[in-house]
Formats: sequence, C-alpha cells, structure tokens
Amino acid sequence: MNKTGLMPAVPWLPVLFACLYLFSPGGAFAGDAPEGLPAVSVTPGEIPLGGMALLDIALPAGARQPGVSFLGKEVPVFSAGRPGRFQAVVGAPLKTRPGVHVLSIRWEEGGRRHTRACPVPVKYRSFPEERLKVDRKMVEFPPEILRRVRQDQAAVRAACEHVTARRYWVRPFVWPVRSRVLSPFGLRRIFNGQPRSPHSGVDLRAPAGTPVKAANRGRVTLVRNCYLSGWTVVLDHGYGLFSLYAHLSRVEVRRGDLVSRGQVIGLSGCTGRATGPHLHWGVSLLGARLDPQQFMSILGKDAREGAGG
Repeated sequence: MNKTGLMPAVPWLPVLFACLYLFSPGGAFAGDAPEGLPAVSVTPGEIPLGGMALLDIALPAGARQPGVSFLGKEVPVFSAGRPGRFQAVVGAPLKTRPGVHVLSIRWEEGGRRHTRACPVPVKYRSFPEERLKVDRKMVEFPPEILRRVRQDQAAVRAACEHVTARRYWVRPFVWPVRSRVLSPFGLRRIFNGQPRSPHSGVDLRAPAGTPVKAANRGRVTLVRNCYLSGWTVVLDHGYGLFSLYAHLSRVEVRRGDLVSRGQVIGLSGCTGRATGPHLHWGVSLLGARLDPQQFMSILGKDAREGAGG
C-alpha cells in the first residue's frame, strides 16, 4: 500500500489488461477483435522455457501484412493461406527470463502505421542433471583439438544464423527416425564436478546404418565432419528455422541441395565423440536452439505420440 491507501502500480499491468481480450485459453481465437485491431492467438498459451509457439494473426479488413518482434528479434511472418490471416513461429531460448514478455505487432491501414503490444507468458521449466566421473582426457582438450572444436562450433552457429527470406517447410514436420529419446533437450551433464552446456537437442536411439530422414523440406546449408558431433548435416527450412543431424556414419546429400520432407539425408552412426550409435537431432530458430520434442508437439505429424517407441 502507498500513502493514498492504494496498491502501487505494476508497470506491465496496463499492457496486460489492454491485450487480454486478444487471447483466449489454449491459444484459440477469441472471436472477432474490436474494430480496427488484429485478433491474435498463441499456441500454446504459455511458452515453456526452451520451447516455441505458433502465432496466428487475423488483420482487420484493409490492413497490410504485419511485422512482429519478440524478445528483441524480428520474427518472420508468412501467409496462413487465407486473406488477412498470417502466422509466425516464436521461441523462448533457455536464457529467457521466465515471466510475461511483450510481443509487438505492427501493421499499416489507411496509410497509417499501427502498433500493438501483447503479453506472452514464458513458463519456468526445470531440466534434469547427470553427474559423471570420466577420464580427464575426455573433458580437457589439448590446444590443437580445442581449436578444431571451436571452429566446428562457429561453423554450425554460422549455418543456423542466416534468415532465408522464403519458407521451404509446410506442416507437418516428421521425426528423422522413429525411435525412443535417449537424452532430452536441456539435460545438463556435470563431468568431474565441471558443468557443461545444456544438451542442445535430443538423442534418438538409432542402430548404425538406420536411414535418417529430413524433418521437412529444406536446403542443405552445412555438411561437416566435426570433432564432437561427427558427420553433421544442417537443413535450412527458411525464415530462420533449421534442423541439425549429427553422428552420421554416411551423408547422402551435399551443401546446396534442396531436399524434400522424408528424404533420406544419411545413415546413423557413432562418428565424433559418441559412445554408441544414435542420432543427435536439434532444432534452431533465429539462432537459438529449442526443444525438438516440444517443437514436434506443435508442428509435428504425430504430436501425441512423441518420438514413437
């Protein structure tokens, strides 16, 4: 309470109250928005940390294609196939602070520019830890190996940072192999008491030689034999969305190839620093790694089945 006997103002409450009518539970459209305002939905209604959501926008009649920004980044927007309807994919990287964040929507109508700020909750999520005691040489690299590791990491980051001004993918995405998840996204391994970066994808059980399929249509932007991840392929699905396939024993595509959804891009293996054959699969959106399982629950073919098995 302040001296007037009233509760002190909370800075984001006006934005929240001004936009609540634009959303409905579960992300479905809340019906027609007040005249002159876009109707907006986010599915799911809360983005889990390390997850993503599908944004749907219905512009008022006469308005032009909108612009969207979230967490300090411009988000590509694409047509939903009907006049005035648009979609975008937004993500909440692991470094995101849980809480309500503002999604900014801009559009033009009648020669004037308009902006609306809408609240999007990012939900806290805990991740498992795994403590291992291993040989010192497994976690401490000599200088020449460390240089190679850093070069590999820089190459993969560069391959996933470009925002192609077109969309190759169409729903649904498919799992690259139908298998069980061995290691989930976000798992933090602690080797000899030293924490490592959270797991940036999922490890899928895949006996050596298992065909690995492209999760969706995309262009091959990287084929590289990396020290840690072995033979690695990165696919650009357009508009800042990428998928990554690692520890392959054989690669069936070349950089620059345009591949179709379900096309075999290689065979699983245990190249790089792998203790056994499996497939590491990752998803990157606008330069940030996101949880492939949660991604597939939104854009995948068999959302309720997870990865199968």
